[in-house]
Amino acid sequence: MTTYGKPILLTIALVVVSPATAAEFCVSTNATLQQALMMAGSNGEADTIQIEAGTYTGTSAVAFAYSTSQNSSLSVSGGWYSNPPDQLCVRQVSNPSATTLSGSDARQVLKLTGASGTSGVLSISNLTISNGFTAQQGAGLFIGGGAGFLGNIVVTRVIMERNTSTTFGGGMSLYTEGIANVRNNMFLLNRCSMANCAFSFTANATDTANTRIFIGSNTVVGNACTSGASCTNGGGRFGGSARALFYNNVFAANVASDISLVDGGGGIDLYYNNYVTLSGSAPSQLVGNIAYANPGFVDLLNDDLRPTLDSPLRNAGTEDFVLSTLDLAGEARINEGRVDIGAYENIDRIFANDFDLQE
Repeated sequence: MTTYGKPILLTIALVVVSPATAAEFCVSTNATLQQALMMAGSNGEADTIQIEAGTYTGTSAVAFAYSTSQNSSLSVSGGWYSNPPDQLCVRQVSNPSATTLSGSDARQVLKLTGASGTSGVLSISNLTISNGFTAQQGAGLFIGGGAGFLGNIVVTRVIMERNTSTTFGGGMSLYTEGIANVRNNMFLLNRCSMANCAFSFTANATDTANTRIFIGSNTVVGNACTSGASCTNGGGRFGGSARALFYNNVFAANVASDISLVDGGGGIDLYYNNYVTLSGSAPSQLVGNIAYANPGFVDLLNDDLRPTLDSPLRNAGTEDFVLSTLDLAGEARINEGRVDIGAYENIDRIFANDFDLQE
């Protein structure tokens, strides 16, 4: 193991898993997180960055940024704990709230980009991204690249809350010409001044016969225009020529429309979602969708967005598509024989806890 800085303080640790093929970082400070992202962008390896539990902020226009012109992959995850001095990031708690990346209401939070022609996988999981503020798209998270980025994207079990863009995509913005999976995330109380306050996704492909964009089991609630603005879509948007699939998502209490579709030729399918308002292109397939303005959350005012026992979301989803093993709270994804709609499964509240650990 090669360590950088003082390992007893956990400033940064780098473990080379296999020479010239993979590198693993364990980070615990603002500076070492950004250092790891910079190193990962140019070391020519498949990189894994494990972030210890805590809150992280930055001082630049983008709090934390990664950019690469290589085909190497990057995986970023939170909720890690260490046993210093030599056991670094040895345990992970399945709770996205344990690790928060914040923009302090002054800057974009996290930007992960690959250059045109690159095809590395970008993956983030088990994090909270909050309080971003920018005039760019994706105040909370921008992931992918510009035209010509061919990489695959995975975003799973991430909370994107209270981020503000003065243009589009307050919570998250995504662009790829590869395959994208956005599953088991929460988009809560994000703001924008024009449109697509929760998220704005664009994906293009020459292959329009096969589904390449999978947006499943997300909870998208309370996303709206900034004060004085009049945005056309407070919820989420998908546009582009790639074929896309929305499944098991719950949209509620978003200003203007819940979902905006811009079909560039591939087709957009909606299976077993809850939404009230839909704008833009007509979906190619509509199967099993429901439309409840109040989908029955445990405590909406205090951000507990689990379905209640009598919620119409309960046991109303489909298992025909890929599901995560765990829901957003770290509980089993299927509780009563059939999946619930949204990022959370209904469970008996008496037995709920945040202490399940993954070794």
